[in-house]
Amino acid sequence: MTLAQAHVNTLAFNGFISTFGDNVVDLKLKIGDFRITCSVDMPTHYLTKGMSVITHGDSGEQFYKPGDVMIPDVKKTTAFLKACKEELTYIRHVGNILTLKNGKDVFSTPTHNHTLSAHSVDRANEAVTKAIKTGWNKLGRAELSCHGTMSTLEFDGISTMTKVSAKDSPVRVTVEDGEMVITAGAQRGAKMSRTINVDVKDESKPVTTVFGNHLPKLLSLVGAGEVIFHIGNKSALVLQHAEMPTVLVLKHQEGVDE
Repeated sequence: MTLAQAHVNTLAFNGFISTFGDNVVDLKLKIGDFRITCSVDMPTHYLTKGMSVITHGDSGEQFYKPGDVMIPDVKKTTAFLKACKEELTYIRHVGNILTLKNGKDVFSTPTHNHTLSAHSVDRANEAVTKAIKTGWNKLGRAELSCHGTMSTLEFDGISTMTKVSAKDSPVRVTVEDGEMVITAGAQRGAKMSRTINVDVKDESKPVTTVFGNHLPKLLSLVGAGEVIFHIGNKSALVLQHAEMPTVLVLKHQEGVDE
């Protein structure tokens, strides 16, 4: 039976697995290169990120073995981690059983190989890797003609903007003249917008693209700090963290821009 195991900081691990999106119910983690990494590919977004693991105990014993770790129920796993008192949590996945141990408390659950959030992730990973190598001018068949940098501090409080617009209203993102304008709401209904100053590359072109009303909440998934962005007309919005191995792709939603 395959075995994967590592020790992690409890708070960091809880924060890691709970921030892939509200519509992500399960995860496929990879332990390797002394890190835990995870990618998800959903109808609304793609996200890949990682965190460090602890490979040896105070007495020098090793408890690190690379491999896959399946989390079949993110909510139950985070509920256990929130109740933990100890700083370190031991992760062990062997066969089809996931075990988390924190002090005297142990959480164990059966797992499976049909992770919904990872169903199409191999193809998405390949597309993102190719886009990085080519300078993010294209993501798959989508053209990305506008590139720049910004701070995620500008996203503070933006997740509430859809509350003032009608349910299922679109969210438009326009980048032009050094500004990114995010507008929630239908053209003839109630709207709320946020204008963000961005540093745009000289060769970038003005763009507008439209997303579903999930976009404001998803923006925070990239994490705090400076990000590099790439966007195109009726295309994706890519946020690449400047200091962490995190890439968030927000997918253009066909049909919501009417």
